[in-house]
Amino acid sequence: MAFYSGLHPYSRLGAMEALEGAMILERELEVTSNNLANVDSAGFKTSGITFHEYLLTEQDGTKRTAKGEQGWADFSAGSLRKSDNPYDMAIDGPGFFVVQGPNGPIYTRAGNFTLNSKYQLVTKEGYPVLGNGVPITLEDTTGKGIWLSDDGNFFVDETISSKIDVVTFPDPEKLKRMGGNYFLSTKGAGAPQSSDSPVKQGYIEMSNVNAMMEMVHLIDLNRGYEAQQKSLQAIDQLDDKAVNNIGKVG
Repeated sequence: MAFYSGLHPYSRLGAMEALEGAMILERELEVTSNNLANVDSAGFKTSGITFHEYLLTEQDGTKRTAKGEQGWADFSAGSLRKSDNPYDMAIDGPGFFVVQGPNGPIYTRAGNFTLNSKYQLVTKEGYPVLGNGVPITLEDTTGKGIWLSDDGNFFVDETISSKIDVVTFPDPEKLKRMGGNYFLSTKGAGAPQSSDSPVKQGYIEMSNVNAMMEMVHLIDLNRGYEAQQKSLQAIDQLDDKAVNNIGKVG
C-alpha cells in the first residue's frame, strides 16, 4: 500500500487537496493506460487502484487526512482463442501456470509458449515452464507429435513425458504483480495448491481488458485532471491577490 505522507499541510489546505487529487488521477491514468496497452496481450489481467483516506496522525503525527492506494487485479477469465499451435496452452478455469523466474517460481495465465534450443517449454521471455517442479522438456524424436491431455499430461512419441504444473491460491487477490503477465506469491495469498482445471492445447487465453470501458475511464480521468489543475490555478490567483491587495492603504 502506498501512502502520500510526504505531503504536509500548510495554510492553503485547498491547494494540498487539489494536488493530492491530481496525483491520484495521474496514478490511475498510468494504470488505465497500461491496461489499454495490453488489450491484446495473452493472459493479461486488468489492473486497478482503490483509494481511501486515512489519518496522517497514524503515519507521522500530522493532524489531517490524506490518501492511500491499494492495487488490485481482476482475475476473471479472458476468452479462449483457437490457435492450433501445439505449444499454446490455456487454463479452462481457475489457476496459474508455474514458471521458473529469475529468482524462483512465478505465476502466469499467459500460455503462448514455445521451445528453446534445449527443447524446453518456455515463455516468450525465455522462462522455463515447470512440470512436477522441473522444466518441461518436449523432444519429439519420432515425428509422432506432442499432445497434451485435459488433465495436463504431455505425451511425446505416444508416451507420457511430464505433467504441466497448474496451481491456485486461497486468496489470489493478494498476489503481487511483477509486471506484464507475471505474479509473485505472497504470504497473504497463501500457499499454492494443485488445480484440477483442464488445460487446452492449441488455445490462448486472451486479455480480459474491456477496451471500451477503459477508454471511457481514460476520458473521465483526463477531465478530472483538468479540473484539479483549474482548482490549483484558482487558488494560486487568490494567493496572488492576497499578497498584492491585502494591507494596502485605500
